[in-house]
Amino acid sequence: MSAGHAHEELHHLVDRLSPDQARRLLRLVKTDPELANLSDEQDKPVRRRLSIAGIGASGEGDLSERVEDLLAERFNRSV
Repeated sequence: MSAGHAHEELHHLVDRLSPDQARRLLRLVKTDPELANLSDEQDKPVRRRLSIAGIGASGEGDLSERVEDLLAERFNRSV
């Protein structure tokens, strides 16, 4: 199992925990000598970024307002 796969599997597992199960897991992590220092550093929830965030950024303003013109340009048609 690769580190990336283990990371994703762990995220999936944690997302499915009930609040009681999450508290129990947190207690286990805080008592593990190798992991305890990590839990202290990350008291604030980590914000995950969407992998699609900014995918449509073109630097040309709101493209949705010009969608018909852009499609016409792309397919060499007049509107």
